[in-house]
This record gives sequence, structure tokens and C-alpha cells, in this order.
Amino acid sequence: MVTKKEMDKSDLINRLNRIQGQIEALKKVVNDPEAECMKAMQLLKAANNALKKFGESYVSRHLDECLRSKNSIQEMESDLKNVISASFFL
Repeated sequence: MVTKKEMDKSDLINRLNRIQGQIEALKKVVNDPEAECMKAMQLLKAANNALKKFGESYVSRHLDECLRSKNSIQEMESDLKNVISASFFL
């Protein structure tokens, strides 16, 4: 039986694999002298948005886990501050 944590991890890995595919496609376009500039811009935007969505999903899942596993308010507060700080200073 697959746990929720394993499903969450699998979903995050799938997102990273899609991002990797988008970046590989972008590299091909950049290396192709015949490629249209607009194609590169579209791929860049897609990869950037996918990374943002990955980050949002990762932080959300981390917060869920943090809130469930912490016993003290001080420990939770410290972890939340760290997550917020990391999220805004990527």
C-alpha cells in the first residue's frame, strides 16, 4: 500500500521530471540556429512557471508536515519563519 507521503514525493519528482524535460527542450532550441526566438521564450516561461508551482507545492507540503509533527509552538514558529524566509529569498 502506498502512503500519502510516498504519493506526495512521487508527485514532486514528476514535477521535477517535467521541468527537466522543459529545460532540455530549451537547450535544444538555444543550440538550433534555425529556431525561432519566440519558441525559446515560450519554453523559458513554461519552465519558470513550472518551477514556481513546484516550489509552492513543496513548501505547502513541508508546512503540512511541520504542523503535524511539531510539539511545541516555539519549534513550529522557528520552522515556519525558516520556510517563509527561504520562500522569499530563493
